[in-house]
Amino acid sequence: MATAARNVKYTEKPVYGSLAYDYGETEIYRERTQRPVERQVIIPAPPRIKEQAAAAAKVKTKQSVSPFAMIGYACAAVLIVFTLMAKIQLTEITDTSAHLEQQLSDLKVAQNRLLINYEKAFNLTEIEEYATTQLGMQRPRDEQIFYLESTVPDKAVILSGEDEDKTGLGDRIFDALSSIAEYFKQNQ
Repeated sequence: MATAARNVKYTEKPVYGSLAYDYGETEIYRERTQRPVERQVIIPAPPRIKEQAAAAAKVKTKQSVSPFAMIGYACAAVLIVFTLMAKIQLTEITDTSAHLEQQLSDLKVAQNRLLINYEKAFNLTEIEEYATTQLGMQRPRDEQIFYLESTVPDKAVILSGEDEDKTGLGDRIFDALSSIAEYFKQNQ
């Protein structure tokens, strides 16, 4: 290895920079370095623009509710009121029906007791005997019974009232409003 290092031939002129390890091609780099230096074009930096804070514009926000939202709120409020009234009526009717069912069961028990007492108090044979002996009544004979037959069929006449003549839209609206007014009068 020492003999190989002695046979290495270096160039005659010194080499600077990163060309130190390029043993045989220094001439190419020397030509490049000996050329006159080209003038560099200097591009100036863009001028600095001073940023100024813009005056904050006072924006007056105007808050409002749309008319459709107001109509919706009004409808919702009306529906809530009607729902509450319906629940109040339902509770009242349920209470009344429970009371009436209890009263009905009590009356059925009383009816059964009275029927038993009635059957005990009256015997048909005793009543017939009392009617014939004390009151002087007699059973009807066959010649006293008459059956009527009619060849003319039965007829029924339906009378039309004033309320049935109302077929207009105005009359229907008036009837609906009057029924609502009656509803509120009954609940007071």
